[in-house]
Amino acid sequence: MTAMLATASCRVYCGQRSYFVTDAPEKGPGGPPPVIGTDRALHYAILNDGVGYSPGQGLLSVDGKELGKVPCLAICQAKGSSEFLLYHCALDWSILAVGAYDSVAAAKRRADRIYPSSSACWTEAHVTEQDATRYLDETWAGLRCSFCGKRPDETHAEIFEGDANARICARCIAALSAEAKDASR
Repeated sequence: MTAMLATASCRVYCGQRSYFVTDAPEKGPGGPPPVIGTDRALHYAILNDGVGYSPGQGLLSVDGKELGKVPCLAICQAKGSSEFLLYHCALDWSILAVGAYDSVAAAKRRADRIYPSSSACWTEAHVTEQDATRYLDETWAGLRCSFCGKRPDETHAEIFEGDANARICARCIAALSAEAKDASR
């Protein structure tokens, strides 16, 4: 498995799939925000000193370099997919790397292989779908497309800003362009 490095407001690529991620959340190591990237948090682990790290085995590489031990992990339900994502995070829950798995158990097994004894650190996040949606609505409140009203994570397309904070997503641009072509015929 190859993971890709994530930075603020970008897409993270894991295998053939891409995931849209937001800026670093404000919540600290007391627990993650309801959403990491755009995915609902299910379980999290704050790795203590008793948790090891298995270096030199190529278990987790980012841009061809071994990531090393991270302070926080989160397992999230991938939005619009049956996959579960294992996020490797900094103390502020910003994403350092991500991997996709078929089940929560598979993600935890992988985490324990990379970080021996991490299995004792997992905590259930207790985040509902409504909590996640409310968090995303608040996070993206000022960035919705002015035409379709969707958040950037809902359009899976670029959103362009114009004058007076008007925004339009690439999908609406394509739809308006098609309508203009049809009208000119």
